[in-house]
Amino acid sequence: MKPVNILFIENSVGLSGSTMSLCSLLNFLDDELVQPHIVVSLAEQEAYLIDKLRRPGDVTVIAPRRSPKQAPWVQQILGSLARRTPWLRGSVLRLAAVLEVLAVTIPYALRLRRWAKARKIALIHQNNGFDLGALLLSYMMRVPLVAYQRGDEWNSLLVRTLAPRVTRYIANSAVTKRNLISIGVRPGLVTVIYPPLDLSIFDVKRQSKLTRSGFGVPASSQCFGIVGLLHPWKGQDVFLRAAKRVLEKVPDAYAFVVGGAPAEARDYEKALHGLAADLGIADRLVFTGFRPDVSDILKLLDVVAHASVQPEPFGRVIVEAMAMGRPVVAADAGGPIEIIDDGRTGFLVPPSDDEALAARITALLQDPALATRVGEAGRKAVVERFAAEDHARLVTRVYAEALGPRRSSPLSKQLVQNVRPSGRGRRET
Repeated sequence: MKPVNILFIENSVGLSGSTMSLCSLLNFLDDELVQPHIVVSLAEQEAYLIDKLRRPGDVTVIAPRRSPKQAPWVQQILGSLARRTPWLRGSVLRLAAVLEVLAVTIPYALRLRRWAKARKIALIHQNNGFDLGALLLSYMMRVPLVAYQRGDEWNSLLVRTLAPRVTRYIANSAVTKRNLISIGVRPGLVTVIYPPLDLSIFDVKRQSKLTRSGFGVPASSQCFGIVGLLHPWKGQDVFLRAAKRVLEKVPDAYAFVVGGAPAEARDYEKALHGLAADLGIADRLVFTGFRPDVSDILKLLDVVAHASVQPEPFGRVIVEAMAMGRPVVAADAGGPIEIIDDGRTGFLVPPSDDEALAARITALLQDPALATRVGEAGRKAVVERFAAEDHARLVTRVYAEALGPRRSSPLSKQLVQNVRPSGRGRRET
């Protein structure tokens, strides 16, 4: 029985939750059934996977060219049109989109095809949702395409026309599934499978060498923080305003901002440092930058905040924090609603409401018994719903359905033996 060669494509803008989720999936796929071949768009993604994969992986970097819409001269034209002749702006954007297909998407798909052709790929797993390059590649190679959708898709004529042509979708939440349906994807083509968590890594009993003193924080001080990619929609600015309120109520506490900024959000990162100074909390605030040891960082925090100002498609860091027994206060929109049982396994507060966020964090810091009770309930819920082993079995099931009965007999045999029709980690089909 030979494993099926599957091409995994990871082309997110940075090293973030999608790459980490992919790594967890790859580590728990049955190597007798699946032979992974992995293409990423950034060198740091390649380095992360090479370091974290439990078995040697066939990993390479193939990055799409820069979009013409990002060129300075195009931005200048669009800015000028917005001021003088806004009715022309839409036409220019459509022309730029056509140029992007010709100059970026098609060459990218051809480069992927040259690399994948010799590897006898039977299926493509696009790890970042609908992608025109991956769709073109699937047509060129005549193989099915499974797209793991991690958020709302762009609602354009091109997307509405082509997105339904993807063989199968995996949605990271019911919210994401509803978005796919809204742009014309048939409900039967979408399976909700929550992102995976490797519970051997996110284990509260696992020993860590990190200490608060290593970050210049007294060991006796309480700590709270936010973890994730530094980006305006992630709401770190909301967290900083909440942190000022918390620090006024809990004078010995310290706040952590964990995460790095992608290239397009470097100005936002600088603005956060400026905001911390303006709020007068810079001396009680730790910016850690990107950390590959998120599980160890979480152990340093007594409370973890989530502050996205737009509906979060899922919220991987929420699950990570809950797995580490940390009580979470999250924005009440999108994926967090599916993760947290408000008041039992965590707390939900209105998005962008720094006062409500601060009040919940303060209450948890001032009531250790409540924090412990909520943290333990959250940990139990994660073990039951988000284990990577269950995720990998459910994803394998989708691969088998996408391949069809003729090409998936090894997968089908394994599914009959080991995959339950409705397992943990999946909400609905």
